[in-house]
Amino acid sequence: MVYRALADGESASRAALSQRTGLSIPTVASILQELTAIGAVRTDGLEDGTGGRPAQRVALEPDARHVLAVDLSGRIARALRIDLLGRPRSDHRGPELRPGFEPALIAWLAELLDAPEAPPVARLAIAVPGVIDPADGHVDLAPALGWHDFGLAELLETALGRPTLLENNVNALAIAELRYGVGAGADHVIYLAIDSGIGAALVVNGRLLRGSHAAAGEIGSSLTPVQARGASGDDDAQLERDLLALAARFLDAEGRVSIEGTERSEAFVRFAESLRCVLHNLACALDPELLVVAWPADPEGLVVQHLRGRWSGPAPLRIVASALGSAAAARGVAHLALERVQQELCRSAGREVAVGTPTFTHAELRAGTERAIAEGTRHA
Repeated sequence: MVYRALADGESASRAALSQRTGLSIPTVASILQELTAIGAVRTDGLEDGTGGRPAQRVALEPDARHVLAVDLSGRIARALRIDLLGRPRSDHRGPELRPGFEPALIAWLAELLDAPEAPPVARLAIAVPGVIDPADGHVDLAPALGWHDFGLAELLETALGRPTLLENNVNALAIAELRYGVGAGADHVIYLAIDSGIGAALVVNGRLLRGSHAAAGEIGSSLTPVQARGASGDDDAQLERDLLALAARFLDAEGRVSIEGTERSEAFVRFAESLRCVLHNLACALDPELLVVAWPADPEGLVVQHLRGRWSGPAPLRIVASALGSAAAARGVAHLALERVQQELCRSAGREVAVGTPTFTHAELRAGTERAIAEGTRHA
């Protein structure tokens, strides 16, 4: 509770933290001492007062630990160093993403982890364009990377010596937009992500919907109209493949959306209309209040404009572009990893109090202190 009260980046006095958390001032002071001992909290000046002795303010030390968040959903790997406040501190471009790139990925990550004079990295967090199992770190399917039933987390943990967390890249984008971007405060949202693949993340009642096989939102595997009519024997003729082939016809030399000229314009309209059909059906099933579109190749938001102009869903729907751009997936998966780091730091701080007093656990000492104060005694 004390850690989270400081995790918004605002410094505070012990009295203010006591008010925010409902804990007594002596308990807050004890916890701050433990967090300071492991380097997670620092002093941050004196509080402006109206008289009397000014109170000391404390703040979270953002560089006590970092998370290295890696996005594997584009053409090349991208990594962000994220501090304890969730802020990107550095941005790194890595190897080209293609089947068989694992040795290059490990070598690049090892170099980033061993960067001189950089804060220690507590965890790796990887956003993967495919179906993954967050519980065991397996990639069930990531065709663009050539992975099927692949133990990515185990591989990286063995090679690099850091705990590794995986998340689907579109789910990670949704988490970032919910936490830092345009999805804040929304309970029912569809997030559409277009990059090397096409996928969606679904938020229902403010919670990410994963599905029974962690594959909710894999709209890239939807049937094309040709398949639905049974006129094609090509099992790989999925929506994602067809749409990416269409996109290649209107992307310019720099890989950005361009609709100049009849051929490009017509290909774009076919692309956007196919997306509208899929999103319309999703909206009929989920009744969202917000649709967020993330496509780094479309900085002008042309797909969003087309969808707004052509939307005819069963209920009103706000359609917006992602606010976080190409950093969204990395920031989202970093947020998940930071929650784990928070737990580890707080457990580590809790163990500090037991040094020299092995008879009592931290919880027992805290409970005894509060009980003694409540009874009006001087014992703890």
